[in-house]
Amino acid sequence: MSNPEDGRVIFQGEVSPTLADGSNLTVKLRLMKKNRRIAVTLFLAVLCATAQAEWAEIQKFDDGMRVFVDKATAQRSGDTAQMLHLVRWGEPQQEEGIYPYRSTIVRTSYDCVGKHEKYLGSTSYAEPMGNGPKVAADDNEAEVWYSISDGSMEETLWKIACGRN
Repeated sequence: MSNPEDGRVIFQGEVSPTLADGSNLTVKLRLMKKNRRIAVTLFLAVLCATAQAEWAEIQKFDDGMRVFVDKATAQRSGDTAQMLHLVRWGEPQQEEGIYPYRSTIVRTSYDCVGKHEKYLGSTSYAEPMGNGPKVAADDNEAEVWYSISDGSMEETLWKIACGRN
């Protein structure tokens, strides 16, 4: 803590003389602060980079809706797999009682043998590509499995999740 009136630096109730600009201790303290800022900045950059999904577009619709998948989220266990996909809406989606949203990340389970899917939940965001504030979340897992039609977007997702490319 410092006392602005007389320029003294106070440490735990003790008074210490002000360090002269250019002294070795002052230079070392400035370098330590600068190095700490650089280290924190690099840490945050790495953290943000790892938090970013690698979304690859798999389909675009006439209304502007686009569907992306992050293959790294695919997890298979026996005959079932789970994976995330992102829907980037062409227009903001409006539902009563919630803020408009531009994207939704969906969690789905896939039956790799029977070619079925089951909705597990989703989270919608105010901005495209899962960015911005979280607007809504739905964790109401479907009770039944649904058939996947040949040639559909769901079939593309099923193939990726189950490793059938």
